[in-house]
Amino acid sequence: MDRLVIPEPTNEVVVRVEPGRPAKGELTLRNAMHTMPVAFRLQPAVRGRFAVRPHTGILAPLAAVTVEVLYMASEAPDGPGGGGSRGEDAFLLHSVVAPGASVREPVSALDSVNPEWFSARKKQVFVDSGIRASFVGAEVAARLVATGAVEALREVLDRSDPAWRAADAEDESGSTLLDLAVGLGRADIVQVLLEYGADADKPSRGRTPLEIAAASGECLIAELLLANGAKHAGSDALHVALRPDTTMS
Repeated sequence: MDRLVIPEPTNEVVVRVEPGRPAKGELTLRNAMHTMPVAFRLQPAVRGRFAVRPHTGILAPLAAVTVEVLYMASEAPDGPGGGGSRGEDAFLLHSVVAPGASVREPVSALDSVNPEWFSARKKQVFVDSGIRASFVGAEVAARLVATGAVEALREVLDRSDPAWRAADAEDESGSTLLDLAVGLGRADIVQVLLEYGADADKPSRGRTPLEIAAASGECLIAELLLANGAKHAGSDALHVALRPDTTMS
């Protein structure tokens, strides 16, 4: 056995970064042992970048605990993978069999863990260094739209819980992702957002995406929005944007 504690559902902690709220995610740790309690310690590779609660504890046989991971760094993450390529967003999971340890079902918290268990030479300590943080949320998505990072945006939307309606997210100024993409004239990003369920009629700062596209003469984007349920009120700007002589070939 190469693991005493198994991260669930994967080795990835999805951290949601939204304006005005703590950036955090969750990871479940399960004791893989059928008969023995196991002590664990989960810590970020770079101190001060994340806080883990609880960061250590004792798991009863086959028991699980959900830990909260908070992003503490002052700078916003660059994208879905953050700084993972540099190891900044990695975590070390130490685990060791703790026979005879007192366990309050199903988990005993950090006050029951002897720190020496993770360094004692007589014990075999398992170390899993494959756990990484992945960043999603409005702040991340807005930055990717602004830089035109289409594939990274897809990755963020794929990792997001459908209940969040990530394609309809708003940045700190109240601009929707569609608003940002239309303003940049990025039909490819508009198409991606619509594929992931963005509301083609959702107003942003008092205007709908279709009105923004029409005012900018973005006929291809206007056609995409109309094909995905956008409604228009027959504005002059929209008629001008969709005139045959202004339609892109």
